[in-house]
Formats: sequence, C-alpha cells, structure tokens
Amino acid sequence: MDKPKESKVRTRVMEILRNHDQEARVIEAQIAAEKEALEADLEFILESAYPSSQLSDAGVRVQSSPDPDGRLVRMVDKRDRRRQRANEAIGNLECQLQQITEVQNLVYALDTRSKCVLLALYYPYRSYDEAAEFLQVERTTVYRQREIALNRLFARAERSKAFRE
Repeated sequence: MDKPKESKVRTRVMEILRNHDQEARVIEAQIAAEKEALEADLEFILESAYPSSQLSDAGVRVQSSPDPDGRLVRMVDKRDRRRQRANEAIGNLECQLQQITEVQNLVYALDTRSKCVLLALYYPYRSYDEAAEFLQVERTTVYRQREIALNRLFARAERSKAFRE
C-alpha cells in the first residue's frame, strides 16, 4: 500500500477510535435529516409540476401552460436528480458509518491483550492513567501495548474493504 493511502487509513482509524460514539450519532442524524429533506423536496417538486389552470371568458377552466407535457418531463427529471443527490449523500454517510462499525469489529478480532488495551482506552475514551487503573497495570505498559495494538489494527484496517476508495 502506498504511504499517503496508509496514512489516510491510520488517520481515519484514529479519528474513529477517539470519536466513534459522537460521530455515529451525528451521521445517523444527518442521514435522517437528508431523508426528510428529500421527502420535502420531492413533494415540492411534485406540487410545482401541476400546470396552473385559468378560467376562460366562458367560465370554463382551461390549461394555462402551452406545454403541460414538458412541465411533467421537467418535474420527473428534477425528482430523479434530487433523488440521485440524496442517494449519493446518504451513501457517503453510510460508508462513514460502516467504517466506524468496521473499526469496532477489527478491534474485537484482535488478540486478547490488544483488544483489552484498545477497549480500555477508547470504548469509552479514557486517559492512559484511567486505562492503566482499569486494567490494573502500569501506565507504561498501557502505552507500549497500545502501540502494538494500533499497529495490528492499522494493518487490518488497510486490508479492509471499508477503507478502500
């Protein structure tokens, strides 16, 4: 793997470890907001597609649009483009959510020592001192084991489908 990609994966994994709870909640809220905005926009586009009508001099309702079929075609195109934008945005957000889940799964797949130190440090986020007290080991041991565990985690993440672009 090339160095920029490797660095990008490592940076993303560290971001996820530090902020996974908050990031997952924000992404889920963004997905819900995008879906709501899509529904509102589709409704607005649909309402704007119906050609307006007028009363003629004889009191009969007549079509005021010279090209009602053209308006319907434009409406369908607008709806399709809006759906496509929403699907792309939601797809990107779901990809980020998948990465968060993948990091957690990769942590669980590590050896026991590596798993324990990463879970103690990042699930929930703790300081080295708090993790050392939780694990009942020295702070330096937590630091050393963290480095080993992170290298193993990075190696697995770099091979993971969730981090391929």
